[in-house]
Amino acid sequence: MILDEKNRKNLVFLILQFFDEEGYHESLHLLEQDSGVYFDFSYFSNAILNGNWKDAEDYLSAFTSPDANTFSRKMFFHLFKWKFSEATDRGGGSESVNIFSKDLRRIPVLKDDSFDDLVEVISVDDMSFPEQTCCVDKAPGRAKLCVDLHELAKINPSLCDKLDFPKLNTSALLSLISLICPNCHGRKGGLKEDLICLILQFLYEAKYKNTLHILEQETKVFFNLNYLAEVMKLGELGKAEEYLGAFTDSADNKYSKAMFLEIQKLICLESTEWEVANPSGSLDNMSPKVKLHASVAMLAKKNPALKDKLKFPSMEKSRLLTLMKQSLAWWTSRTCNNSSSMENIPVVSYLCGTPSYFKNKFRKTGPRKKVINCKPNEINDISQCNALVLPDYCSEERIVRLTYSPSGDYILALAEDATHKLWTWSSSQNEFCKYTPRILKENIFPKPRLHQPQSGKTMKNEMAASVQNSTSCFAIKGSYLFSTSGGKIAVFDLKSFEKVGAFGSPTPMATYFIFIPGDLLAVGLDDGSIFIHCLSSRKVKEKLEGHDQKITCLAFSRCFNVLVSSDSDGKLCLWSTKSWVKLTSKNSTQKFCSRSNLESTSLVTHIQFDPYQIEILVVHEGWIGVHDARCLDCRVQWIPDESDTSITSATYSSDGEIIYVGFGSGFIKILDSKTLVTICRIDLTSVTQPSPSNIRLEVYPTVIAAHPSHLSQISAGLSNGKVIVLQPLWSRGWGETAPPEDDGDYPDDSDHSY
Repeated sequence: MILDEKNRKNLVFLILQFFDEEGYHESLHLLEQDSGVYFDFSYFSNAILNGNWKDAEDYLSAFTSPDANTFSRKMFFHLFKWKFSEATDRGGGSESVNIFSKDLRRIPVLKDDSFDDLVEVISVDDMSFPEQTCCVDKAPGRAKLCVDLHELAKINPSLCDKLDFPKLNTSALLSLISLICPNCHGRKGGLKEDLICLILQFLYEAKYKNTLHILEQETKVFFNLNYLAEVMKLGELGKAEEYLGAFTDSADNKYSKAMFLEIQKLICLESTEWEVANPSGSLDNMSPKVKLHASVAMLAKKNPALKDKLKFPSMEKSRLLTLMKQSLAWWTSRTCNNSSSMENIPVVSYLCGTPSYFKNKFRKTGPRKKVINCKPNEINDISQCNALVLPDYCSEERIVRLTYSPSGDYILALAEDATHKLWTWSSSQNEFCKYTPRILKENIFPKPRLHQPQSGKTMKNEMAASVQNSTSCFAIKGSYLFSTSGGKIAVFDLKSFEKVGAFGSPTPMATYFIFIPGDLLAVGLDDGSIFIHCLSSRKVKEKLEGHDQKITCLAFSRCFNVLVSSDSDGKLCLWSTKSWVKLTSKNSTQKFCSRSNLESTSLVTHIQFDPYQIEILVVHEGWIGVHDARCLDCRVQWIPDESDTSITSATYSSDGEIIYVGFGSGFIKILDSKTLVTICRIDLTSVTQPSPSNIRLEVYPTVIAAHPSHLSQISAGLSNGKVIVLQPLWSRGWGETAPPEDDGDYPDDSDHSY
């Protein structure tokens, strides 16, 4: 593929924005220098204001040189002149003379150059800086220097077209990739890690090696053993220690400790210039240096902190640039045709190449013929699925909110009596979620524990004066929990359960809130208003008014930078998160529902964006609908059977392929999100009663949460205060009742790279 300059430059801008948003600042400024597409004058001026003259000079030198043109000569001259003046202030002639001889003499002298300013600084008899500027604050002078340099940069042909960064939507590259790569969300590492691997490949192909290895350290996604060996071979052992230290610490495990020790031995060898003869032959005859190099490589492959990061995924050449060009070509064609349809979006199965599992699977006979059962799978007995009721010695009040942590290593529930419960298991125990090729392991669930800090503290919210009218809600930000049960919004430390703060007022009451990128918290109230809080300044940024009834849910789309709100009257509102104006509103009860018993069920209980943030799931008590995120039009609607009671909860799976729907009758129905066909029905009244009983308890799912990475695992909060974790018995998902017959078309056990 021809790598044309325009697409390469556009991709670099997208990557720069991604680095900035993710906080990879060292990689950000190195790529600016390596690529030369954008001169960040703010970074350059901050280096000057802080007296980091070398950083400022190195950054400027990456874009131009003193002999490039008159304006560059003047920029370097001003920079060196002020550096020289501060050197004299610091104490002495030797440093100033050194700057004068090495720096100023690098600037070529032409007829149109004037050194009048320099003459004012340097005295033949006295190599000191004028007294009036020696002992005063340097900040005003440095600020004046920045102003002068900016004026020169604006007219400098080497810089003038590189001073402005193009206007991009938030997370433009991540949103672009998310749109066309639907299979990344459920895999280990997820979309962001795959995108980092694609960027690393791009940097390697573009020969941006400075940025490449710094990004490896900042992201910790790929440990480049070849680079480590290269810097050790070159004797750059400080770099080797720094690179290794970005991924692990000597206290992590015995392998890390040994790796740092081996590098220290190499440093000792270098400092003493001691070397033993190196006869050819066996490993025992290798020189000490070669042995130490080999030892470091061997330890890295055994090190649990590194071994999963040693293999770089295989992918086609220029993969990221190809994906960008495909998606941009699609967007361009839609724009030219004035079409707003999201059909025929280019889709790729995997970002980083097709796993060998699938290559082997299709090698003989091609893809299977997909069998779709007309009748959904029925799970009416505990033996038909993997189920675990989480241990609980707390309240028996019904669960009203439930979530997994972003990494899936704990489950958090909020009961109706305002009590929180948190179950944890270690990351190593979480291996229970991985499938074997055919059937799940017998001992599939670890032993989670109900977490209780040593202090004995519990996380309990302040309750509303009127319990019947209260609404419970929580949201997690880092290690802090924001939660309410009708009173003030409490802030808890999830590690200690300590209540560290509270804000808001009982009236109007907070009914739902979510975090929005940019340090914002959107809070919906029971009077229909929505407040946008800035967490850092602790001030209200905006007040949104578009609802007459209480807010029941909020959802944010990073893809389109919009906020969607719902109220108890069935109204949906779409807000721009840039200008905070209302873009449109729709009544979600204007439907094509034909069931007469659903006329009074207009309450919207939940709204949720799909993983690609293009569609939004709208959940009513009597039906669910999938709406367009940009205009709120209902695309498709699912109406339960006449025999079904009201819907209590519904949610997408982490990959968006499945919708889980809970009912007051005690059932969970599992739908294919594309066809809304029911593929499975679980009777929780039987699953939650492990022993035979003639008394059927009225147990039903009040809220359902999907695991963030293991696609077929869910947790259900129940009306009796318990939480149950469910996963299908067979590795192919909820729609399968038994393993398929062995037709000899399975991959070799030795080639499971998925």
